[in-house]
Amino acid sequence: MVQASGRLGFTGETAIALNLKAGKFAKFAKDDENEALYLIIINESSEDAFSIRESSGYFYVPTKVMFDTLGYDYENNTIMFDLVRQMSLDKDLQGQVYFMKQRQTRNKDKKNDIVEP
Repeated sequence: MVQASGRLGFTGETAIALNLKAGKFAKFAKDDENEALYLIIINESSEDAFSIRESSGYFYVPTKVMFDTLGYDYENNTIMFDLVRQMSLDKDLQGQVYFMKQRQTRNKDKKNDIVEP
C-alpha cells in the first residue's frame, strides 16, 4: 500500500513472503509499452535502488519521489498493489521480480468512490 507519506509499505505477511529485511534493497522498473510496474528485490545497493527500511517490525520503501514522478495521487486516494512473482524476469532484471498489479483505487474521503488508476 502507498501511504499518505508516499512510502510503499508492506504487510507483515507480505514482508515474510518476500523475505524482506533491513539491508536489502528495492528497485522499480516500468514497462512503457503496457504501463506495467515491477518491484525488484536485490541484496546489494545500486545508484537506482531504494533501501528497504524497518520500523517496529514494519517494512517500507521511501518511494515518495518515484510515485510523485509517476503521477500517483496517494494523498487523496488509497492505492494498493497485489504482487505477482515473475521468476522469468529475475535473470534479466537481476533480482527477485514482482509485477505490481494495481487494485482499484479508492478516494480516501469518499470510501465508495472508485478512481481509475
